[in-house]
Amino acid sequence: MRAVSWVLILAAATWIASAAAETPSQARAPASQNPPRLVVNGRMVQTDIAPRIIQGTTLVPIRFIAQALGANLTWQPAGREAVIDYEGQRVVVQAGAETLVAGNRSIRTHVPVQVIQGRTMVPLRVVAEAFGADVRWDPQARTIYIRTVDQPAAPASPQELPQPTPAAQIQQSVEVGLSTPQTEYPAGAPIELTLSIRNTGDETVRLQMRTGQLFDFIVQRDGQEVWRWSQGRAFTQALTQLVLLPNEMRGFTVRWDGTDNSGARVPPGTYTLIGRVTHALEVPLQDTREIRITAAP
Repeated sequence: MRAVSWVLILAAATWIASAAAETPSQARAPASQNPPRLVVNGRMVQTDIAPRIIQGTTLVPIRFIAQALGANLTWQPAGREAVIDYEGQRVVVQAGAETLVAGNRSIRTHVPVQVIQGRTMVPLRVVAEAFGADVRWDPQARTIYIRTVDQPAAPASPQELPQPTPAAQIQQSVEVGLSTPQTEYPAGAPIELTLSIRNTGDETVRLQMRTGQLFDFIVQRDGQEVWRWSQGRAFTQALTQLVLLPNEMRGFTVRWDGTDNSGARVPPGTYTLIGRVTHALEVPLQDTREIRITAAP
């Protein structure tokens, strides 16, 4: 077996996480409100659905694990099974199951495999260890350290990436929507923002990003920026692509704690929320929504 190398660092403080320091607003937010962030080989990456912590178990999209390992992932719809093949090892997971099959072993997952927003979410620790990876949890930093037997593949060069979808097809096929559970919130209440992006066309859409950042959320008041999700975060400095199959939808969810970029609580008033796909073309892919923040009772 080759010498193990650092591959993943899983940290909590929303999408999907990094070596960047916490902002004051992040530091004050309860840990339970911060979805995990992911750093691969010391660099932050984003999953199309933020990792979830359920009953103390971190769930991540199975596609992310396959990509991090450089493994082959296949989906068998008849049995609702996902199969990961990596260096002669095979792991099979089934939606809703509380066990996974690794080779000839059956491993209990403690939390069932779940389908969230169309993505198969699997327990990170169990699947990583099934491939012989070493896992360590740092409760102070809310960070999971995973070591695997392989170095991650180098970022693709522009020549290695498939051609991105032309702007005309993006305008015709891609729909973007921003939603919140409510339109009015008391001051200090956390606000969940969900950006959805759907390919309504008959052909695969490839959106090219200049970095590992796939999306962003901005809050404005009277046209002035108040808060930006990406403020203070670091992203992989490599070309990446967001791929949408025909009729496929991706969702990105974050929480805003009602503070500005400096960590101060915002006053009551009307605010404009912006959800944006951060692709390289100048075709705007974003949606807006207004909410009202009222004085605390």
